[in-house]
Amino acid sequence: MTLANRLNQVRLAVLRTQDATAEPAHKIDGLLISDIVNVGYVSGFTGSTALALVMPDKAYLITDARYAIRARAECPHFEPVIAKLSAAALEGLVKILEGYAKDVRLGFETSVPYGTLHGWKAKAPNTIRWRPAEGIVEKLRMVKDDGELAAIRVAVGIAQDAFADVLPLIKPRITERQFALELDFAMRRRGADRVSFDTIVASGPNGANPHCTPADRPFEAGDLVTVDWGAERDGYVSDITRTVLVPGKAATDEQRKVYESVLRAKQLATAAITPGAPGKDIDAIARDFIAARGYGENFGHSLGHCIGRVVHDGPALSSRSEVILQPGMVVTVEPGIYVEGWGGIRIEEDVLVTETGHEVLSFPSGPLDAPVNAPMAAKPAKSHKIAKPKP
Repeated sequence: MTLANRLNQVRLAVLRTQDATAEPAHKIDGLLISDIVNVGYVSGFTGSTALALVMPDKAYLITDARYAIRARAECPHFEPVIAKLSAAALEGLVKILEGYAKDVRLGFETSVPYGTLHGWKAKAPNTIRWRPAEGIVEKLRMVKDDGELAAIRVAVGIAQDAFADVLPLIKPRITERQFALELDFAMRRRGADRVSFDTIVASGPNGANPHCTPADRPFEAGDLVTVDWGAERDGYVSDITRTVLVPGKAATDEQRKVYESVLRAKQLATAAITPGAPGKDIDAIARDFIAARGYGENFGHSLGHCIGRVVHDGPALSSRSEVILQPGMVVTVEPGIYVEGWGGIRIEEDVLVTETGHEVLSFPSGPLDAPVNAPMAAKPAKSHKIAKPKP
């Protein structure tokens, strides 16, 4: 999808709010986009501070002087409005709104902080009627086009190659913090712009904490080490989890039972991913299997979530999910079992919903004795080029 098409899709979504059957409080004439991820998706802007104002006749990109050159180069379908200071960007917005007719119904994203919204209302013409507009851009982002999918594939490849680079470091005496640092460096060396999120490394009993912060605990022989990591490249992310046995001691029967339970739950849920499938049904497949193995109380989070421009880029696959899977969605499948005082196991893949079923983008995890089956890359890739959205 080109940037022009994305802008047109936003305008169409705004027009749909004016349908005769729509609630009057939800009808809008234009949309003020403040979430910087949404701003980038619609306009092509890659800076960190901007507002995008989409009106029926024109679209504006409001930012400050740090990004003047970037805004003009990246946002061909938006008129750049450049403030001398970032704090002065509100003045630019107010000036634009003053040029429109009275009683403009302006939608704002519901993620905007209350104080920011209050400031807009205080400065803007009192003829502007502010209306909450939830999820307009987020709904467009849920289904990825070919260019977006290419970027996600690159991000997955970078993350997998980086993990293969540092996997030999999983041995006694290295600490969680040290391993996380080496993995983050490896992703950068492989071409990541940044990590998708703070890397999780949880060893031994720390594995019972699903979002453990890496600490100075050294790995011990026979430990289970859960690593949850991802790379971001060209605005799109990956998110993978592996649980690895520290060499030097054989896995216990309990470790094998839990690992095999999680692995099988992941396989069953992944096999059910297809267009039209309800997200809650996919979650139930994994959850019911884990419960049947006796660990139902030890799986306390959702099965997965959408990924894209951010690591949580849309609805979750959970027991309360209302999402219906569509071709072009990319979701994670990440069942886990966590036992306080013992540890935990989580395995996660990135899965594309296709026209006929699904494709696992990450290289699937294998048995506990060999959980990483992806081929080890010989050296860092020279480049990972993808096609950027066309104007």
